[in-house]
Amino acid sequence: MAKLRNDAHLLRNFVTFEVASRSDSFTQAAEEMGVSRVAVSRHIADLERSIGQTLFVRGHRNVVLTAAGATFANQINPALDRIADAIERQRSAIGGDRLSVTVTSAFATYWLMPRLIDFGARFPDTEVNLVVSDRYLDLSSENIDIAIRYMPPPADDAQWRPFLQETIFPVYSPSYEARTLLQTPSDLCKERLLYLSGRYKSEAKWPHWFQTQGITPPEERVGVHVNTYINMLQAAIEGQGIALAGHPLVDKFLEDGTLLRVERVPVLAREKYYLKCRSPFKSAENFCVWLEGQILK
Repeated sequence: MAKLRNDAHLLRNFVTFEVASRSDSFTQAAEEMGVSRVAVSRHIADLERSIGQTLFVRGHRNVVLTAAGATFANQINPALDRIADAIERQRSAIGGDRLSVTVTSAFATYWLMPRLIDFGARFPDTEVNLVVSDRYLDLSSENIDIAIRYMPPPADDAQWRPFLQETIFPVYSPSYEARTLLQTPSDLCKERLLYLSGRYKSEAKWPHWFQTQGITPPEERVGVHVNTYINMLQAAIEGQGIALAGHPLVDKFLEDGTLLRVERVPVLAREKYYLKCRSPFKSAENFCVWLEGQILK
């Protein structure tokens, strides 16, 4: 036991081994843990040096447990399961729980936070800690239980599951003074547009939208430029121009009339939001089931 205390990384390496031994793939283990493949390989190599045994035969696309690795898995993996069960029982014993959930700033502001009051009413003993970040966090090192990410389809990771499909279309405030009838895509060339600048993908911006309609984009100098989605949507709400936004983030504004949709223009499908539940605890499962129930309302 003293030896374990003296090696701060050994337990981490045990967990990495457990995930890799289940998946037969360092790449899949890395995606499940939210770390790089290099990190997984390094953890396994550290563990092999610590115990003086080769645990995996490395192949081009997968890894296979050696005889020593299989024996080690039979010893270590059940022990890790018992540790997880003990933690769950301790959490239950104190009558509460704490979940760490990472989401982007726009998703937190416009979709998740307005709904959290419902989760709190259903599960009053579970505390939700929102980790709001527009960058991809290392889920393992940040101790993230649940992640919602807007991204391309994740490769070879069954833990990520599709959650919401984003669609975009032009939206504006009832207080916006339109210069045209807003009936065709070409009408928007004559309107005051709100341009999303910076690191956002081109598919989220006006030039790409106009190109999909077969229209030469207007000069951007006549519009308003903002560098965050939240600021762009706020400018649209204040009637400063027409924004390119959409489902699911603007749904509540369309429902209550704060924003209007330009009706006679196409809706473009973009990427999806994906959901990952990394925690084995019942509270995390409850939260993920609750999330998926929200999109059915």
